[in-house]
Amino acid sequence: MVAVGLVGVLVACSGGNQPANPTKVPTFASSPSSAPPFAGKVPASCDPVARFGDVNAAVGHQLTGTANQIVGIPEASIGRTARLDCYYGIPPNQAITTGVLSIGISSYGTQAQAQHRVLETVNEARDTGYVASTVRVGAMNADLLAGTSQEIVLSAGNLTILVSAANGVLAAGNIGPALIALATKALNAAQHA
Repeated sequence: MVAVGLVGVLVACSGGNQPANPTKVPTFASSPSSAPPFAGKVPASCDPVARFGDVNAAVGHQLTGTANQIVGIPEASIGRTARLDCYYGIPPNQAITTGVLSIGISSYGTQAQAQHRVLETVNEARDTGYVASTVRVGAMNADLLAGTSQEIVLSAGNLTILVSAANGVLAAGNIGPALIALATKALNAAQHA
């Protein structure tokens, strides 16, 4: 008797007079973006990028020498519109470019030109024996390059970021984290420039 009553309730609940309640299926864009849009520009100086103390904190020890910068010029042949290179650990009486660690930020006319420059940098490094691996810098993909120096390179919008440290500057277990931390500082400085 109970079974017959239960069947009656089920039939009444599934009667044909009630409207169907279709399940809503989420839709996705056909080509999702791999990174959020990035807007920024090359800072006017290295102060907002990383001070010497910031670099020392990231590498985990005190670098000797001084810090300095080179403000680059546009280079139409590759689409570059601006450039800033920050050098740290410059030995006494040596050229700025002898710094043992550098952070470079460049802007290009288009996002495609920036991505192309990163691809060229990675390919040139591989051609000279560097080993490349992919890491994340915030929401961005970046290439970690290990060879005659330790580097991280990425594009963000129409900008490129390159952080490079001479071998021996970064402790083996701190290479990735230190380069990611400095690349993150460069991205933040570019967003607020």
